[in-house]
Amino acid sequence: MTRTLPLTLALLGACVAVFVYQTTLSGPDYTQFLVRYALIPRLLLGDPISTAGYDLLPAPVTLVTSLFVHGDTAHLVLNMIVLISFGAIVERALGAWRLAAIYFAAGIAGGLLQAAIEPNSLLPVAGASGALSGVFATAFLLDPRGRIVLVFIPMPYWLGMIVFALAHAVFIATGWGAGIAWVAHVGGLLGGFVATAALAPRLLRAT
Repeated sequence: MTRTLPLTLALLGACVAVFVYQTTLSGPDYTQFLVRYALIPRLLLGDPISTAGYDLLPAPVTLVTSLFVHGDTAHLVLNMIVLISFGAIVERALGAWRLAAIYFAAGIAGGLLQAAIEPNSLLPVAGASGALSGVFATAFLLDPRGRIVLVFIPMPYWLGMIVFALAHAVFIATGWGAGIAWVAHVGGLLGGFVATAALAPRLLRAT
């Protein structure tokens, strides 16, 4: 079992590098950056709108690029803590290529579900949270009876999964934390379960 974590560190480095670049932008340049690289549900699935004046990527590409864009320092730091914690577990157990497949499959699933629920939203969807929800799902399947620290509270993995599900149900139902793509987190979690079932079925047989 390898102790090196090339993909986890590469993903972390990419997210940090993109964020550092973001900090050099302001005004129209920052807006152009978000419109180009974040996921805009309406551009992906909604009614056509004018994009004159913007240099856009093909909308499906932003399902991937948006995973490396973060809104602020707290958003980045929290996601990177999750990446180091659970990405390391998954990469050590399954290897870099499976972690990559789960990360991107979960992130894309999260973005698609968010866009499907709010197809005409113009609010940029950005961040690795959906992808990392999928990585969390894989880590859970690796050791469902293990323990984690969630919001500084130690608890079993299975309880953490219940807390995750209930909290997101409440947030989505109440609209708490407007601007946070809670649905993308749920989509990422489900995408992580599906990707793990496809790439590492032995985990499901063992649990």
